[in-house]
This record gives sequence, structure tokens and C-alpha cells, in this order.
Amino acid sequence: MKPKNLLMETMQSGRTALGVWANDPETVELCAHLGLDWIMIDMMFTGMDFRDVQNMIRACEGSGITPVVRMHTNPWHGYDARIGVDLSRLQGIGAEYVLISHSGLREIAEALEIAKDWHRRALWVHPFSGSEWAARTDEMAASTYIIPHMESQGAIDDFDDILDLPDLKMFFFAMTDLSKVLGGNAKKPNFDAPELWRMVDKAVRKARERDIMLGANTSYAYTLDEMRQRVKRLHDAGFNFIMIQGAQFLLQVAMMEFLPRVRADLGLD
Repeated sequence: MKPKNLLMETMQSGRTALGVWANDPETVELCAHLGLDWIMIDMMFTGMDFRDVQNMIRACEGSGITPVVRMHTNPWHGYDARIGVDLSRLQGIGAEYVLISHSGLREIAEALEIAKDWHRRALWVHPFSGSEWAARTDEMAASTYIIPHMESQGAIDDFDDILDLPDLKMFFFAMTDLSKVLGGNAKKPNFDAPELWRMVDKAVRKARERDIMLGANTSYAYTLDEMRQRVKRLHDAGFNFIMIQGAQFLLQVAMMEFLPRVRADLGLD
């Protein structure tokens, strides 16, 4: 039985899909219980290897929440042919949504072509029964989503061309590092930067014309109220799926508000 695809079901119903980073199966189960739609599994800045990711995908599927895998890349370093190799392996272990921080058009064009391949858990569940190869291969390609994750100058330069790629179905704004690059490689992100929101407006218009699903993260807000305001702003701007940062970061923000009050109650200040 095919796992539930809560992320796509939520977006196709016209609602905004909400997700967070998560790094362990227990947090996956909790996030599903809380009613979140998707989990981002991060290989880029964590110790997650392919075996970890494979087990996280299984945990998500078992919990009824959609896994999105962010590949291990360095988009600020330039073109990387290894992306295509690692993408094939991610597809082989069951990843259907793959977020790619990219240096430009070439990496995404190649990834969209590689995404049409048929090797999906093929070494332990053969997906065909003789005459089904053509139809099943097309079905696999249709259910695979390459998500360009824009946060480098090269990605900005190729922004329009990437959105024009005929097989593109999803696109993601990395609001933290993208705002820094747009701000002249500033050290601090600026979620409210006018140049960032001009790019958002442009993407929303094109996405509606092309039926592309747009996603973004909230960047780093240091109170829960500010985080809520950012989620609402992204929703109102036209984003279809939103990442409310990481589960650990949300706990950190909550504890930054909670613990000082507890210490004051206990006379520990």
C-alpha cells in the first residue's frame, strides 16, 4: 500500500502545509501526532547519512507524515556533479521529495532528468510485474518532486530560468541565507528585506501561471509570537508549504521564554 502523501494532499486541497526539521523517529511521531503535514530530514548540516535517512523515511511513512529530504550540497562552492549521484541513491532508498540547495540551473536541470529514473527501493521491492514497466516508470516520475532550494548567488542569477523548466513542480525560498546574499553577503539575515519580498512576489506570479508549488521557511524568529506572524505572512504571500524551522529550535525558543519565568517563580534569579 502506498504511504499517505499528506504534504501534497494538503496543498492540493488549497490549504497551506506546515512542517519542521526533525532528526529522529521520536520527533517524527510527535510531529505527526501534533498535526504537522511534513518533516524535513536534513543531510546538509547534520550527521545524517543514507542509512539514517532511509530509517527516517520509514518512520515518517509509518507515522502518516510526509518526508522531505534536503541533500548534502554546498551551493556557494559552485557546480557539483555529485548531486546527481547522491540523488539517485536517495531515490533508491525511497525519497520522493528532495530539496536541493543549488548553485545554478545546470544542477536542477540534471536533477529533474535523473528524477525520471525507475530505481525506487528496487533492490528489495521489485516494482514491476512484466508488462507494467512503461506505466509504472511514468507513475514514479510523476510522484517524484525535485525542490530547488534558493540560497546562493548562482541560484539567484538563474532564478527565472529554473522556474521556466518544464518538469519543475515545486520551488523553495531559503529565507535566511537568501536574504543574506541579497543583502550583499550580510552576516545577519533580514526576513523583512524588500529585495527578498520582491523576488517572492515575482515567484508567486510565475508559480500561479505554471502551477508550481512554492515553499519557504520562517528564518529565525526568537519569540513564538513572531514565528506565528511570519507563518501568516508567508501564507498570505501565496506560499503553499512552510517550514517553521526545526523542532529543536522551537523548543529552544519556548524555553527561552519559559525558563526565566520559572526561575523567577522559584526565586532563583
